[in-house]
Amino acid sequence: MHIGIVGLGYVGAPLAAAFADADFPVTGYDVDDARIDSLRANRTLVAEPAGGATGTGSAGGTVGTEPPVYTTDPDSLTACDVIVTAVPTPLTEESSPDLSRVRAAGRTIGERLTAGTTVVLESTVYPGATRGEFVPEIENASGFRLGTDFEVGYSPERIDPGSDRRLETTTKPVSASSTATRSMLAALYGEVVGDVHLAPSIEAAEAAKCLENAQRDVDIAFVNQFAMACSGIDWLDHEEVLAVADSKWNFRRYEPGLVEGHCIPIDPYFLAHAIEREGGETSLIREARAVNESVVDHVGSLTVDAFEQRRERVGEGGGERLLAVGLAYKPDTDDVRSNAKRRLFDGLREADIEPIGYDPHVDPDAATEEFGIEVRPELDVSDIAGVLALTAHDRFADLTVEDLVEDLRESPVVVDTTGRLEAPADADVIYRRL
Repeated sequence: MHIGIVGLGYVGAPLAAAFADADFPVTGYDVDDARIDSLRANRTLVAEPAGGATGTGSAGGTVGTEPPVYTTDPDSLTACDVIVTAVPTPLTEESSPDLSRVRAAGRTIGERLTAGTTVVLESTVYPGATRGEFVPEIENASGFRLGTDFEVGYSPERIDPGSDRRLETTTKPVSASSTATRSMLAALYGEVVGDVHLAPSIEAAEAAKCLENAQRDVDIAFVNQFAMACSGIDWLDHEEVLAVADSKWNFRRYEPGLVEGHCIPIDPYFLAHAIEREGGETSLIREARAVNESVVDHVGSLTVDAFEQRRERVGEGGGERLLAVGLAYKPDTDDVRSNAKRRLFDGLREADIEPIGYDPHVDPDAATEEFGIEVRPELDVSDIAGVLALTAHDRFADLTVEDLVEDLRESPVVVDTTGRLEAPADADVIYRRL
């Protein structure tokens, strides 16, 4: 069985490698020439956990009998028996689902579809979008009809960069347009994943992916709102409260912080979109998103307030540099996709504070492109007035406030969003924490 993968990003690249490692012939297609060149050169484009590569093998796919064939030629999809689509699904400026790339992928596949092919969507979409958005593009471009000339499946990804939750260790939902197709896809995915869960319908699998991340968004929003409220109450420390509550057997502890990446800040909007189209109520989902998005403004206010206090002390009028320590959105990964950090840095610049970045896991050029800031290759605090701790990488575990401020300028600012730094004993340090 020849497997085609459309979209070779953080989902498609490890999937292509895993199928190749399982001795399937694999064709990986992407419109990005640079991405194809990198994969051909066997340079991984996926964030890897500390213990090994993401997926069964490397993203270059060198473990199996034959590595994937990577190409920008869509005509190569004609030879594929199963075509898996894993293209990005961002939000519009109005926070609505943007499925333009899913529809474009459907057209590309449809124009080259051969009868009997099964097309699988892995991109996160709102419930109903596989049949309502993806399939019509395939049908219109091919002239074929679902259930007669081709079948379709939906199987949301669940890999978690920076952890041991990789393809071969996770349970993967699998759904399809027919029972026979679902059984075939379950057997196929069973070759590369830890376990398979047979979803009763495509719509159930679509909704489940959104619900999983919306639930986490609500849980984190609850803790974020509590922590931000405690910041205005001198006699109540949110960390002390969490530690006490955590002693109860059924308390689920979440840490406050920026909610970043490409799943939790996005998927709840997909779920709300579908429910609201049917007249349903999504006030809790919307409120959780609003709370978690407000954390960016809260961290910005903490930082600006600290710098205003510093300016009063030392008599400077602005233009200070702030070193943001940790640019990846998750600890121990290199993934810099973070709209929250981009908004935070933009707000700091508006307050006449220049953010500079440092992250040992991140490519400086990629971070500069993502955030529009200077990124230093080392933990260099020369000409720096303050430090903003953003990502709790393991490599930062032993850092203390004293380490960070040792070479900083007079009355240094330290703002901690990670919860790892102890309050300094030195009263000259202007310290804030989320």
